[in-house]
Parts: sequence; C-alpha cells; structure tokens
Amino acid sequence: MKIDKNSFTPLYLQIEQQLTEKISAGDIRPGDPIPTEAALCEIYGVSRMTARKAVDYLVRQGRVARFRGRGTFVVEPPKQQKIILPLDRHLTASEVAQENNQRIENQVLDFRRIPASESIATELNVAAGTEVYFMIRLRLLGDEPFVYEQCWMLCDRFPDITRAAMTSSKYAYIRSKGFQPSGSTKLISAELPSNEIRLALNLSRDQPVLHSHAIVTFTDGSLFEVSDVYYNQKNYGFSVHAKVKS
Repeated sequence: MKIDKNSFTPLYLQIEQQLTEKISAGDIRPGDPIPTEAALCEIYGVSRMTARKAVDYLVRQGRVARFRGRGTFVVEPPKQQKIILPLDRHLTASEVAQENNQRIENQVLDFRRIPASESIATELNVAAGTEVYFMIRLRLLGDEPFVYEQCWMLCDRFPDITRAAMTSSKYAYIRSKGFQPSGSTKLISAELPSNEIRLALNLSRDQPVLHSHAIVTFTDGSLFEVSDVYYNQKNYGFSVHAKVKS
C-alpha cells in the first residue's frame, strides 16, 4: 500500500481512503481489527500523529470503533439511514418524523421565563431584558437522540404556554393560538459540542455535530424565536437545490 507524499491530499486522508476502500470491498469485515497506529506508521512511512488522525477520521465516520485495551475494529454499518434535511425548507422535528414514518419523543430538559440577554434581544429586535421563554428540548426518533434544541421565544405572544405543551409539537401549539410561522434564517456550521450536548446526544468525545442557529418569523414579518439546534450528524445531513444561473 502506497501513498503519494507529493499530493495535495493530506496523508491521513489518503490512508483513511485506502482503509475505507478495504472496508467497503469486504477485505476488512465488521468485527475485524484494522492495523494499529504503529503498524500504519510502518506500512505508510508516516508519523504516529498522521496515523492517529486517519483512524480518528474513520471513528468519526462510524466505520470503526476503539475499544480500550483491545484495539480498533470495523463496526456494522448503521441500520438507520441518514435523514436528509433540505436547507431551502423549514421542517420541524415533527414534520421530519412524519415524513420518515417514525415516532418522535420530546423531552423538555429546561423550561423557564428569563430576561433576554443583549445578544438574544438584538436578534429578536426587542429591548434587552424583555421576557422570553427559554427551553431546552431533546428530540428522539424511536429510541435514538437526534436533536438537542435550545430556544428563546417571546413571552408576550404566548402568555399561557406551559412546559407540558412543549412535550408535543411547538409549532402545532403556535398555530393553535392563531399564529403562522413563515420561515427562518439559518446559519449552519459543524463543530464539536459542549460536554452537556455530547452526553445528551450519546456521542463520543471527538464526534462533531451540525449546529443550526435560526431566527424564525411569522407571516407578518415579525420575529418571535431564536434557536440553536444541534443535530446528531450520524443521523442527519443537509441538502440544498442549487440552480445554475442562466
């Protein structure tokens, strides 16, 4: 096995690609160990750090798993297919579950009224200190934690909202009060989560999440919600239909 040390492709990615090809071809099967980092250094003539980065990348992809004291082994591919979320649509978690014919459960981890911080107030176009509902919800599809959500929602529109109501569909509740959400502006990034989010989503220490920071509006153009949603990237991906300029 050889790698091209003059290539623009980083050495660790070249090693990862070769190992991935062997796994895909069945040369290394689920339950089989992959070469140790020391062996990879010898095979490819690379540093221990480069070998470790190649293995880390395979771990993040879910192709292999490390077992303390035993080594790193190929794992069975997940039975759950990734859910692809379109970036050009605002799909709620309930709509995602319905489209994929799966049961959703909302666990409300925190729910309270707080004064809006300066940054949240600026995004909602209100004065700092304006009262907002702050909530944290963990979404599960089946038994799998898929989404960790933090949101700040203006209190004046929904004075009687309850914690119990948020165990169901938030947007169904909003519509039942005569309001119609029209869409959101999102900023998507990939990042390593905080320890709290990592544990909630049952992720290993080096697994990133897809983070969506969104500002949501009603049909009249008024702002009512800011949210930070963290997607378990093992189960979620994003897509967008991009048109070619004519």
